[in-house]
Amino acid sequence: MARLKLATPIAGLRGKVGGWVFSANGSGVYCKQWQPPTHSSSPAQAAHRANLAAVRHNWSTLNSTQIGLWDALAASPPEIDYDPFGDAFLLSGSAWHTRINLRLLQVGEDIDPDAPTSTPVDAPDSFGLEIYETAYSLREDMFSYTEDDFVDHFAILHIATTLSHVKQTYSRSHASIFSDAIVEATETDITSPLELAFGTVSENQKFFGRLFKQSATGIRSLPLTTTTLALPTP
Repeated sequence: MARLKLATPIAGLRGKVGGWVFSANGSGVYCKQWQPPTHSSSPAQAAHRANLAAVRHNWSTLNSTQIGLWDALAASPPEIDYDPFGDAFLLSGSAWHTRINLRLLQVGEDIDPDAPTSTPVDAPDSFGLEIYETAYSLREDMFSYTEDDFVDHFAILHIATTLSHVKQTYSRSHASIFSDAIVEATETDITSPLELAFGTVSENQKFFGRLFKQSATGIRSLPLTTTTLALPTP
């Protein structure tokens, strides 16, 4: 189903109409023919589908009191969500239950049937990326942050890349590179997950990073963002 925002002229169109999908980029609204998604059997996607099934089953077991507390969280959420037009909207209690518990599973925690307290999380204090071209055999790709900034929190790092080093923004999907606790450090090696996600890296290849701080209850901060160009062999 497409979403239509009316104005003079039409302000935007997003979603599917018939066999066409409407979206937008820096040049304006565009449409393309809809193609059914492929059902990847990659380990990551299979694990996500299994987690989603487990979370949905957990929701079906909740009592009315528990559901009411999730609905209360949804009515006064700790995070702000926006639709494709940039307008704020509220998720349902069920959607918050799914979001929180998928995040908990991602960092190795168990599903929690009880809604957390609606306490916002501050964004990270600092964030840097240092990435080298694959040709540098001794490279160590790192992300950096302020010492002790993630005490009692998890660091969630998402990265996207483009071969255009002049591109200023990137709105497509980011790969999840790191989701874990950080103890007494100011930088972490991400060479292996970066290579797994993006393969060969070329000199001056541009990377876009988003670093979130996540509480033990699954609530995330706004991301701190940065960009960097892949460095050449020293």
